[in-house]
Amino acid sequence: MANIDRRGFIRSLFGITGVLPVAQQMAEARGQVSFFWCNLNNGQVGFPTGLSVPTERPGSIMKLVAAAALIDEGLYHGNEKYQCTGTYTIGKEAVHCQNAHGKIDLTQAIGKSCNIFFAQATKHLTARAFLDKARQFALDKPCAGTASGAFPTEPSQSGSLHYVLGLAPDLTPSALQLMRLAALVGIAPGAALAPLHSAENLDLKAKEPLFVSPLTALSHKVLADGMRLSATAGTAKKLDEGDKLKVAAKTGTTPHGNKFQSYVIGYFPYDKPAHAFVLYAPSGTSQDSAVPKARGYLMSTTWP
Repeated sequence: MANIDRRGFIRSLFGITGVLPVAQQMAEARGQVSFFWCNLNNGQVGFPTGLSVPTERPGSIMKLVAAAALIDEGLYHGNEKYQCTGTYTIGKEAVHCQNAHGKIDLTQAIGKSCNIFFAQATKHLTARAFLDKARQFALDKPCAGTASGAFPTEPSQSGSLHYVLGLAPDLTPSALQLMRLAALVGIAPGAALAPLHSAENLDLKAKEPLFVSPLTALSHKVLADGMRLSATAGTAKKLDEGDKLKVAAKTGTTPHGNKFQSYVIGYFPYDKPAHAFVLYAPSGTSQDSAVPKARGYLMSTTWP
């Protein structure tokens, strides 16, 4: 019965039946928590947990890319709502949320990380259009002297849903690329991000090319408001409970063997972004592991 309950929990958390990978026969202790941050004004990257950079499936963090693609492809105009009852069937696959979110819009879907909203909203978003937007967010480019994670040359999925939910095995950006994604959401639409680099290790490349925010005014507002909602009342609400740093954030959890691994990315202050960050936890969901661990790093120092 315990195994059946565990499978049911995984289905409710990740939303798709039958697409999760076979449990990996690998010790969970292979990885460590990884935390990186960058200064958006000068591009300096900090490596407080070391130079090892994980590349894993990003989970629901890819909903940020999907949201931008929906708006910029003209598939979402800013006020459409979809009903989340906790379960939804698309084709032969069932998509689930842990809670029924009711009728919500795109901003709320980002904050609450609603699988069912995105399953409905992206039915007409092609995998190619999703990946084109992912390229605009530089998810196929190295970051701060580290190589890019896996990025498909051609879509391996017939639709975009597995990419949207961050479960596709051929899209595994590095933690630094996900941090840069948060930074590109945080800066103004069309603004250039300072070249990311590290002063901590001479083996890392000194600079990287300029990357420009690919967001329009509308997509920037929706993503920024959604990430702010996540940090104040959504899946990352325990990241900065006193609102000391005024964080905007997005979480992502994926199965790893018979357990979970998770990310949280973000930037702060949300109204005048100065820093972006990412934390990868090799064990546990984002709410149980990545968020509290990131809180420990964020609150343990004074940020300029």
